[in-house]
Amino acid sequence: MTNSSLVTRQSSLKMARAVFLKDWRGEWRVRAALNAIVLFAIAAPIALSFSVARQHLEPETQGGLLWAVLLFAALVGLSRAFVKEEESGTAHLLKLSCPPQAVMWGKAAFNLTLLVATQLAAVPIFMVLLGAKPFLPGALFLVLLLGDIGLAGVSTLLGAMAAQTRSRGALFAAIAIPVLLPLLVAAAEATAIAFGKPGSVAVPLQMLASYDAAMLAAAWMLFDFVWAP
Repeated sequence: MTNSSLVTRQSSLKMARAVFLKDWRGEWRVRAALNAIVLFAIAAPIALSFSVARQHLEPETQGGLLWAVLLFAALVGLSRAFVKEEESGTAHLLKLSCPPQAVMWGKAAFNLTLLVATQLAAVPIFMVLLGAKPFLPGALFLVLLLGDIGLAGVSTLLGAMAAQTRSRGALFAAIAIPVLLPLLVAAAEATAIAFGKPGSVAVPLQMLASYDAAMLAAAWMLFDFVWAP
């Protein structure tokens, strides 16, 4: 690796870190995306617990419900990473001051930490209210981490696309759900096994890892065209 390429990579990493910190400072002041995701992720299990009270849910049902809650909570808030840039008029300045790859990785890191922070509260509440017991806690942690990586990567790419249209919120959900469907299926299956369903968790975890690698590669290759100034 030449000195010039090393300097360029270090500069991109610094810019990505600056984008990440800028988003978190702005989010901490307003808390729009954080409040939306947390409220949905906590309110949905509470509503579900009333509707399925005194019923024994199978691990397959628990896994599907958990990822349905996490998916729709993500759709509520993750698009804000780019929507707020368009609404505040800073998108064009960001395009001129930062290379696309730095913006992508900074926004993806912000979305990932946002997901992890909200799930630290939402997942335990879901398990308590719906009686889900993690028989394989290590596998459950890995499923949540791989699922969050996929959600963050896809949401970053599609959020940048949807933010530049008029119907930002509706378009983001409409294009994200079909793309995220394989992740939802694999994550729900792996979560069901972690909750006690007989079977090997290795196959759905491999599917999740392959999905994440494919989506991150697609985001890395396509983001330059999506985020062109």
